[in-house]
Amino acid sequence: MKILTVLRSMKSGGAERHALQLMRGLRERGHECLYAGPMAGWLGQQLRADGFGGIDLPLLGLYDVPSLVRLALYARRQRVDLLHGHLTRSAWYVGFAARLAGLPNVATAHSDNAGKHFGRADRIIAVSGAVADFLQREGYDPARIRMVHHGIADIAARLPADARQTTRHALGLVDDEPCLLMAARIVPAKGHDTALRALARLREQRWTLLLAGDHHGDLGPQMQALARELGIAERVRFLGLREDVPALLAASDLLLAPSRREALSLTLLEASACALPIVASRVGGIGEVVEDGASGALVAPDDPAALAAAIAPLLANPARRAAFGARARQRFEAGFTEDAMFDRTTAVYREACAQ
Repeated sequence: MKILTVLRSMKSGGAERHALQLMRGLRERGHECLYAGPMAGWLGQQLRADGFGGIDLPLLGLYDVPSLVRLALYARRQRVDLLHGHLTRSAWYVGFAARLAGLPNVATAHSDNAGKHFGRADRIIAVSGAVADFLQREGYDPARIRMVHHGIADIAARLPADARQTTRHALGLVDDEPCLLMAARIVPAKGHDTALRALARLREQRWTLLLAGDHHGDLGPQMQALARELGIAERVRFLGLREDVPALLAASDLLLAPSRREALSLTLLEASACALPIVASRVGGIGEVVEDGASGALVAPDDPAALAAAIAPLLANPARRAAFGARARQRFEAGFTEDAMFDRTTAVYREACAQ
């Protein structure tokens, strides 16, 4: 099958990482994958480095007619079997371009609060049950919606045996000191402020917090200032944007995800693959990954006291962390592997093409 993936983005995020993973995996399985979008963006640069073909399209706003026409002509010229758009803007362009080119199209909804512009998709992929429910509430026909959980490679199996020790040494962490990790964009939706306020309540316990994410944007300096204000700045490490998240997971003892909104985070799956317990908000699709009281703990968003109460016993009890981590690993193996995601995605492609 020949698939043209469309995603208008300049930065690295969950949707971009997912699209890159999907294209790489489908190519490994014998499919041909092309890309349309800004080649100067993070995804475009990654795909060029990997040798994928494609076309540079700005896709500015929702009424970039030249980009739309070029997309349709490129799809026809390349004789693709199907167009696949990620996020709402790309779904908009793919829906129109596919009609112009006389081709089927699929759109992936990555969020449970952005439901516009999927109306021309032959099939809509929802990345979690929460997103599928949201789309139905928005009025989309359930017969066109297919839920396909993200899946990831077994990153734990790819890590060297000494990854934990090496990474902790590089970070200057004491061997027995509990380490918490947040690997997320530093934006309001991810709840970094809630995490800091929760940990400020746990000054008497030993811990270090690692924050992996670009801290040079508008919110990063605010979070640094908040850590100083709360008196915990010396225990919080702002690591910046990192490409070694698996190694950071290996070095950590607990993942925090106090999000205010979350469809389905890839970092939750990576933590599960690495047998890490997770303390997270009970929002969106998080509960589809984290089993409250078994593989982690779920609390209400925007509640530092509840978050602190969930973190404290795990910091104090290594055996409990290990038991929760083992269960997290079992859940990963049962439903969130890369092979399962590829199989379900290609099944959706076949449905759209048959229609």
